[in-house]
Amino acid sequence: MSASESAATYPGRVEFDLDAEYPYFYISENTSLINHRVSTWSGMVTASAGKLKLQLPSCASVASVAVEMHHAEPADFLDCFEDVVEFGYPSATGCPAMLDWSRALVCELRPLPGGPGDYRIRYHVKGPAGSAGRSDFRSSEKAEALVQIWPGSPGQLKELKITGVLGSFWHPGDRLRRALEF
Repeated sequence: MSASESAATYPGRVEFDLDAEYPYFYISENTSLINHRVSTWSGMVTASAGKLKLQLPSCASVASVAVEMHHAEPADFLDCFEDVVEFGYPSATGCPAMLDWSRALVCELRPLPGGPGDYRIRYHVKGPAGSAGRSDFRSSEKAEALVQIWPGSPGQLKELKITGVLGSFWHPGDRLRRALEF
């Protein structure tokens, strides 16, 4: 099943095209977007109670973003994306909304399945077609992102797949580990 085919399978899925003039967007629970006690920071993701900042490939001018709410750990779509990280997220209110880079409301998301509490988030990202290995231009093609959220233990950040320009920039350790394997 491809990521686009999953839309019918998950009724908690919303999809939007976001202006990626600045390559990030937010998921917020109406709490302050700035918190000096950040619980997860990987470059691709900044997460603390009630707030997420998610990076997009800088070469895209538009990003197609899907957010899915699940009651249990969902299937991943590693083969459909270049970079995938998974991390813990403490929900402050259980009522998230998606904001664009300017912090303008894009949409209110469905309430989280377990209300406030601990969640796992898997963030999948793919740059525009033809952008592999290049970060020096803006493409008219869309970047793609998938955010999957389900109740789970906070745990540490896991790099599930780092093969794209965005992941390689923010996670150079993985690139160095792969070089040492050869």
